[in-house]
Amino acid sequence: MAENLSASPLRPTLVLALDGATFDVIHPMMAQGRLPHLAAWIQEGHSQPLPSTQPPVTFPAWSSFMTGVSPAQHGIFDFSQKLEGQYQIRFVNSTDRKQPSLQSAVCQAGGRILVLGLPATYPPEPLKGLLVPGFDAPVSTGTDAEATSHPDLYRRIAEKAGHWMRPDMDESAQGTDFHETAIETLLLRIERKTRFVLDALEEMKNEYGNARPEFTMVVFSESDTVGHHYWRDHDPQSPRHDPTVSQRRKDAIQLVYQKLDSACGKIREAFGEDALCVVLSDHGMGGASDKIVHLNAFLAESGFLSRRSSAGRIETLIARFSRDLALRILPARLAQQIFRKARGAAGRVESVVRFGGLDWSKTQAFSEEVNTQPGVWINLEGREAKGCVPQDQYENLRSEIISRLLDWKLPNGQPVVASAQRREEVHRGSFMERSPDVVIELALDHGYGLSLVATPWQEFEPSSSPPSIQHLKGEARAGGRGKGMNGTHRNDGIFIATGQKESLERAHTMMPASLVEVAPCLAKAMGLDWIPQSPHTPTTPHTYSEEEDAAVAARLRALGYLD
Repeated sequence: MAENLSASPLRPTLVLALDGATFDVIHPMMAQGRLPHLAAWIQEGHSQPLPSTQPPVTFPAWSSFMTGVSPAQHGIFDFSQKLEGQYQIRFVNSTDRKQPSLQSAVCQAGGRILVLGLPATYPPEPLKGLLVPGFDAPVSTGTDAEATSHPDLYRRIAEKAGHWMRPDMDESAQGTDFHETAIETLLLRIERKTRFVLDALEEMKNEYGNARPEFTMVVFSESDTVGHHYWRDHDPQSPRHDPTVSQRRKDAIQLVYQKLDSACGKIREAFGEDALCVVLSDHGMGGASDKIVHLNAFLAESGFLSRRSSAGRIETLIARFSRDLALRILPARLAQQIFRKARGAAGRVESVVRFGGLDWSKTQAFSEEVNTQPGVWINLEGREAKGCVPQDQYENLRSEIISRLLDWKLPNGQPVVASAQRREEVHRGSFMERSPDVVIELALDHGYGLSLVATPWQEFEPSSSPPSIQHLKGEARAGGRGKGMNGTHRNDGIFIATGQKESLERAHTMMPASLVEVAPCLAKAMGLDWIPQSPHTPTTPHTYSEEEDAAVAARLRALGYLD
């Protein structure tokens, strides 16, 4: 039965989020007449590059979008977080976000929301309307209704449209078959998601008295996926380019962007073209260099990191084998069962993969070696479990490490590191200490991004070390486990705002300096009195069960975010 609600004073707004979308693809395609909807909206409205967060990664970026504050203020820096005082990580979730969200503010003001596919929102907060979390929700490919904010409403929509589609392919399993078949999967996912959105808008009217949601947001991850895995096919100048691949692969990025343009047009028409419509991305995308770097290997070369004996190497080998067996070889459900019944959950196994085999009594500095958040931790006495660096040497050691990082060079003489800074020089906020002690931005190698990949210690005896820089050859340049992805994130995303009459006037006033400023701009345009960093009502922390932990790890592994 429809709920009787008085008309909300908020002006309805539509946000279409194209994860990882870039004007470097959009503008050339517009010139060719291949993106008619985006081209028209850019011409009639306002558009600009949109700088992302530091780091420019999905979880912190979308968390900053929905809160209007930086990662150091909301608390999420990556998919995982190093545990304080421990050489362990855990996978983060929405309860790690310590600031209120725009969608909750809309509901508190009497509005209703429809938010689909937004990462870092599981478990969902109590909301009036429907929120379907993004790929991080620990459920199977077809979304479990109980993982949403309104299970009954979700089920009614799913009966018509099918489940909201999550990634259902192993993006870490690279190879010719993957690249040939994944294109159709991506296009199908966009079609399925579009149908879900259209049916959801209709069902929301039934639920809430023929009124559209005051805040609707749809996140398409396909633009990010296609950029990561087909950039080398799209860009003939890429050092990873293979001219012999099929034309279908070369056209993959354009095909996905065309499909997204069509989807955006259909959704805006269904929502109502009189409303303010914003199209944005959380970060940009560009090509990857054919060189990958191993930060812990570099720290070992520089004398800051030491490995243990063969016992430590064996421990790491076992952990890596266990993880790869569960997360790569076995079906997702079986992988979850193994982690649930094993002695350690996925987070603990991942911790051994990242930190196992190091001699903490001789290791002054170490890295988690995640490409999503390059950085160096100091093994500090009194903070880390086996810290060996005295407190009075902390600043001098950071200075020395920064100097060494800035002197690190590729064989062609180009720098490996564009910037290396103390974390307090980059971040300001109550949660700054969740960031590594030294924050790194990798350099571009003649315009192409370097990839940070975990050091393959398991392939070397303790008496020897892997090289800190590896030059990929042949099919390895396609990317995959231990090779990085052939498309990497860039800082500048996209921002487009359009509307009709009064909403078009508001669109022209929206000029956010960065992704962090978008939510306050949206709130103002909606007529919502909301100020970021208002006091946050504490939520009960959600600790993943071992089964949930394994499901999240499996999906991150499939997406290529766990090496």
